Amino acid sequence: MLAVLALTACSNNDEAMGNDSHLWDVTLTASMGGATNRALSEGTGNTLTATFAENDKVVVVDADGKTIVGTLQAQSAGASTTLSGTLDESSLSVGEVVTLRYLSAEANYDDQKGTLDGISANQDYAEGTLTVSSTSPLTFTTTNVTLTSKQSITKFSFTDGTDDVMVKTFGIAATGLVQHIETNGDETVGAVTGTLPSPSADVYVALRNNSGNKQTYSFYIKDNAGNWYTGTKSANLGNGKNYTATVQLQKLPELTSTSAIGDIGVIDGLPAIVANIKGTRKAIALINDDALCPEDFGGYHAFDSAPTGTTGWYIPSEDELDGLDDNPYTWSTQNGVNGCLFTVGQGNTLFLPAAGFFDNEYDPDKLSDGGAGGFYWSSTSYNKDLASILHFNSETVNYTTSDYKIDYLSVRRFHTLPGA
Repeated sequence: MLAVLALTACSNNDEAMGNDSHLWDVTLTASMGGATNRALSEGTGNTLTATFAENDKVVVVDADGKTIVGTLQAQSAGASTTLSGTLDESSLSVGEVVTLRYLSAEANYDDQKGTLDGISANQDYAEGTLTVSSTSPLTFTTTNVTLTSKQSITKFSFTDGTDDVMVKTFGIAATGLVQHIETNGDETVGAVTGTLPSPSADVYVALRNNSGNKQTYSFYIKDNAGNWYTGTKSANLGNGKNYTATVQLQKLPELTSTSAIGDIGVIDGLPAIVANIKGTRKAIALINDDALCPEDFGGYHAFDSAPTGTTGWYIPSEDELDGLDDNPYTWSTQNGVNGCLFTVGQGNTLFLPAAGFFDNEYDPDKLSDGGAGGFYWSSTSYNKDLASILHFNSETVNYTTSDYKIDYLSVRRFHTLPGA
């Protein structure tokens, strides 16, 4: 049976937009599904409620995911509400399935706060679909739509085996872990990171993993005292599901003057590995500048604006970057992220993600070669315009070349070991 939405031609808006045939007012009933699909409750009041707030927006996207046809707005608060707004049918056809996306047209699971309030405000994504039955007027085959959660929500508790770990920042990586979804539906697989507003042993994280399989999740945790921990946990996370998990962490030790090649630890505030660079032991950061785990791309800097970093850390010279070749390396994929993997010693590895770069002259707002190539500054300047960089991709794994100083590239820091 064909159910028709309550519609009227939007003549005033049509005239204002110079289009008197494609815009239609749409009203329908929407629900957020059951609490089992969206709410995480411990009986303590910590609940991500399965309700709309008044004036919440729902973006409508066409079947190819590339065109936003309009936005509907919740007219009241509650588990069910009336959605009203104006939609443009010019890109639609009869039988086409459109997607309604709650919270935004895009989904970003990175930079979370580790709290339910943070998820509710920034990562509480839900979707539903409608099928077009007519385009003039614009109608659908039902007046009702149910939006369901598109991610899992997990309460993680972290321990070192004896005490709770008071988490300040976290980085999580796993094969198939979705970091960002574009308006057109394209997904970026990568690390999910976060910084808590105040340290806590309990961390709430929204994760979306479309692999459909059990995966091992890798954690990098920094506590309120500046200590770093690592750990893993295996799970098969389902969208719309809620979980609790305790993760056993291992604290990284301090690197010292006696640390051997392949040792992993912390030095001057950053996790690092000891590597052979031109016959000298050097500590190399396990993460990029501004990153929270090895798979996290981190920040990007122009040659002359790269920060000096914490005490003892520095941007390596061209000769030092070239010295990474002293260690076996290969193009690899680590937890779903492409990059260059160096086998340093004792079976331990150093991973540099293919974080891409920003061309500051031609397209400064677009990440180029993300996931396809790595571009890392050295401290070696060639002239006023060019400086040496480390570059790699799937065909040419590792070599030094040059780039324009105004471009924004990744930074991976080196550190001299005490007494070395």
